[in-house]
Amino acid sequence: MNATVVFYEVLILFIIMVAGFIAAKVKILGEKSLKQIASFIINITLPVVILMSSQMDFTKERIENSIWLLGMSVVMFFVSIAIAQFSFKKAGTSKEKVLKFAAVFSNSAYMGFPLLNALFGGEGVFYGAVFLMPFNIFLWTYGVLIFKKHNNIKQTLKGILTPSMIAMFAAFVFIGFRIRMPYPLDEGLEIIGGLTTPLSMLVIGATLASVKFKELILDKWIYIVSVVRLLILPALAFVIFFWLSPPDMSLTILVLLVGMPCAAATTIFAEQFGGDTQFASGIVALSTLLSIATLPLIIYIFL
Repeated sequence: MNATVVFYEVLILFIIMVAGFIAAKVKILGEKSLKQIASFIINITLPVVILMSSQMDFTKERIENSIWLLGMSVVMFFVSIAIAQFSFKKAGTSKEKVLKFAAVFSNSAYMGFPLLNALFGGEGVFYGAVFLMPFNIFLWTYGVLIFKKHNNIKQTLKGILTPSMIAMFAAFVFIGFRIRMPYPLDEGLEIIGGLTTPLSMLVIGATLASVKFKELILDKWIYIVSVVRLLILPALAFVIFFWLSPPDMSLTILVLLVGMPCAAATTIFAEQFGGDTQFASGIVALSTLLSIATLPLIIYIFL
């Protein structure tokens, strides 16, 4: 893959982020409206994007790619957890929890899906949804256990059965029975799904506007977790699986999604379960900014 193409696509996303940043700074976008837009993305536009990926022609090659990606994703989550368990013990209890979460979970939905859509279209989004299956399982098991000693089954199931996961199962049904949508529905949903990329980037940019960078820029742990998340883990993903000769598409999708910045859910989980919210926001913000440089770099080096 051409690193220049990736850089341009990331730059386009960054420009939209800047628009969101400015909108938040001049009070056009407030906290309430951001939550509403984020909810709209998670519950409406992103599931639609996943569902619409079922309208492509599904081949034996794509099934093989999906199986490879699913298996490699699970392995990489265990690798990420192992690294997180031993990397941040000296950070202090409150920071350690946030750092573990940030190291394991990437921003595969908000930032990963728009980039995959820009680079590969509906096929890339479908593979992104495959990655999202183990992501959600680990998020609502290990992710919650980082902050809480116990997690009940009801909460776990509720977290796993998100609109995106339901859309993924529906997509499999559509693919299995070769269901094709009529033109008006297909075109209408395509337009709705197309809102995901600009809205996601606007939300990320607006979120950065509330971060106090002066207080966080000297914290070495934010840089350490960013290096782990943006460089070490995608490099490991490539090194571990390259020798197994997986399909090029599967390996590319894996490395890209593993190399995404720290998940926006880092801040949400920290706030919900009593973690250091401001520290979490700083991690998400800085890793997002650094990813503008690191994503093209990992493509240039490894792909």
